[in-house]
Amino acid sequence: MALLPAIDEQKTIENVRQFFDHDFPRLQNMAHISYVSIKSPVISGMPTGSTYSNVNDEKVSSYVYANNVLDSVLEACRSMTFPHRDFMELRYFKGLTWMQVQDRKGYSDSRGYQIIREAFLQFADAFADTEDFRIFK
Repeated sequence: MALLPAIDEQKTIENVRQFFDHDFPRLQNMAHISYVSIKSPVISGMPTGSTYSNVNDEKVSSYVYANNVLDSVLEACRSMTFPHRDFMELRYFKGLTWMQVQDRKGYSDSRGYQIIREAFLQFADAFADTEDFRIFK
C-alpha cells in the first residue's frame, strides 16, 4: 500500500504548463509586476481615494489576490531543487525560451526536457496548498 496516491504525471505537467504559460503572465499584469528575477513582490501604490464604488473595490481585490498568488508561486519555486529551480527562473522569471535555457545550462535536449518535466511536478507538489494542479490516478 502506497503512502501517497499516484499522480498522473502527464496531466499534472500539462496543468502546471498551462498555469505558467497563461495564468502567470495575467497575474503579473494584474499585480503590476514584471519579474526580472525571482524576488518577493512588493505591494506599493495601492489605490487610495474617497470613492468607494464596487469598481474600485474589485480593482483592489484583484490586485491583492494576484500579489498573494504570486507570493505563493515564489515560495513554491524557492522549495524546488537544483537545477529545476534554475530552469523555472530562467524560463518564467527571466523570459528565456526552453531552448535558450537548455543552451545556457549546457544540458542535452533529452535531459533538459526531463528537468522541465520534473520541475513542473515539483512545483505542483509545492503549490498544492494554494492551487492543486495535481491529477491523481
